[in-house]
Amino acid sequence: MPIDQRKSRRHFVANGARIVWNGSSSPQGCRMLDVSAHGARLELEAAAKLPDKFMLLLSHDGGFRRQCSVIWRSKTAVGVEFSSAFPTRLKQRRQAN
Repeated sequence: MPIDQRKSRRHFVANGARIVWNGSSSPQGCRMLDVSAHGARLELEAAAKLPDKFMLLLSHDGGFRRQCSVIWRSKTAVGVEFSSAFPTRLKQRRQAN
């Protein structure tokens, strides 16, 4: 049996999210299948075309987001590592509150 090398426990979810990266004209939809404090597994149609680094928008308004690096990919899914262990809010939203 393979040894699980994750840094933290994952939680199974089925949440919608959006992906943006430099050069993308609009966010690409995806589904987050599982998530932990350090990463997630995302399902999307064109996983092979996704860049190695991108921003994952976790809230409707994009206020909660995580910078991601692709760790593995298949035809329809990617495993990503978050650059920080906690979601960050947009500076504009922090200043408005």
